[in-house]
Amino acid sequence: MSEPTPNPPAPARVDRRAIANCVIVGAGAAGISAAQWLRSLDVTFRWFEAKEDAGEPKLGGMLWRVHNTIKNYPGATYSNGADLVASFQSGLDDCDGLRPEVGEITGISRASDAHWTIEFASRTPVQTHTVILATGTRYRRLGVPGEDEGLGRHVSQSASVDAKRFAGQSVAIVGGGDAAFENALILAPYAQSITMLLRSHEIRAREAFQERVKKHPHIQRFSYPAEVTRIEALDAGCRLHLDTPGPQKTLEVAGLFVRIGVEAVLPQVELMTRRGFVCVDAAQATNLDGIFAAGDITDRPLRSVASAVGDAAAAARGVATWLEAHTR
Repeated sequence: MSEPTPNPPAPARVDRRAIANCVIVGAGAAGISAAQWLRSLDVTFRWFEAKEDAGEPKLGGMLWRVHNTIKNYPGATYSNGADLVASFQSGLDDCDGLRPEVGEITGISRASDAHWTIEFASRTPVQTHTVILATGTRYRRLGVPGEDEGLGRHVSQSASVDAKRFAGQSVAIVGGGDAAFENALILAPYAQSITMLLRSHEIRAREAFQERVKKHPHIQRFSYPAEVTRIEALDAGCRLHLDTPGPQKTLEVAGLFVRIGVEAVLPQVELMTRRGFVCVDAAQATNLDGIFAAGDITDRPLRSVASAVGDAAAAARGVATWLEAHTR
């Protein structure tokens, strides 16, 4: 007589009380706004930021990269991004010291009973009904040999930060948009010469920047379309190896400024995107039920502090409406 087959274990049940109503991912302008709006809408939530400073989550996101005066955000003029971050932090202090937790999100997956599981690099997963993605953007890199090793030395992503460091020297800029041309103008009072490297004859920068660059005696365009394929470190500066139809295949400079745009920072989840940025509707809802997105990661015509804050307010309202319809 055969032994009775043991009953298979029952599937684990999730305690609905352990599921968060919402998880905010990111603590830039959009993440901060989402947290304040969810608090005002009486929606409980958890909030995570990957970057940390002395063990504490670092607020502000890309605002730390803004070194010029901010004059177009209503209510005040801020000397730079850090100044605006301090103002945002003061607002969170007025919300009972509201702050995110440190956590690097690696992926988001759908659980069996229609909620979402947030996976982290080094902490226990969190389950939630809804998500607001506010992970922002990062500067695009060339992705060529020698770039990572040169960052902070002869490779820079900000003329506002490093212009004085290259005073009296020759530098190059990669990029054909507003950021590249604006960086050339920032460098012009300091650098001895500035060579702009463009992949094609097409220039995307606004006409006002183009006219100022053309008139400046320290700024010139490389004679042919060119792409940097390798950055070779030298005792002083670097040698740029170029893919170009012209005869000059290398260029030696003290520093290279890479300003080729930004890309969205996204966790592993099947979101609908356009040109690499998340598609959302008027309520900031994505193609995935219960997942919202706000700020610079979205496919919007304008990326600014003001639009990020407004997006997050709409996302928070969208979350509240979703929860009213699905969790009664």
